[in-house]
Amino acid sequence: MSAFRVFWLTLFTVGAAAVLVTGWQGGEPWTAAAFVFFFASRAARSIIKRPLLPTNDSGNDAPVRRLHRFLIVTAAGWLGSGALAAIAAFTGEGQEWMYVAPCFLLMGALQLYVLLRIPNS
Repeated sequence: MSAFRVFWLTLFTVGAAAVLVTGWQGGEPWTAAAFVFFFASRAARSIIKRPLLPTNDSGNDAPVRRLHRFLIVTAAGWLGSGALAAIAAFTGEGQEWMYVAPCFLLMGALQLYVLLRIPNS
């Protein structure tokens, strides 16, 4: 396990907590949650691409299974942050979310489309 990667993931966690607290205190909790959700999915994608610990099956990496996990996490990140952005827009946290939310939801739907089109072999 790379100590450098653990450091950055820890720093991300502290930063995410700070964004949530600041967003909540500033009256924009949904905006903060959308940002944290989106970037947490990016951190999860990084771990899927390069696991922190070596896998037990040294010769069998199972690339299709990892690809499926990667696409699921990517789709969840886009859809989750899109849903939170839509909530932020409807609660009056910023008109820009009315433009961002549909794009995020579209990107999530595209990831699901790609996921469903990949063979399971």
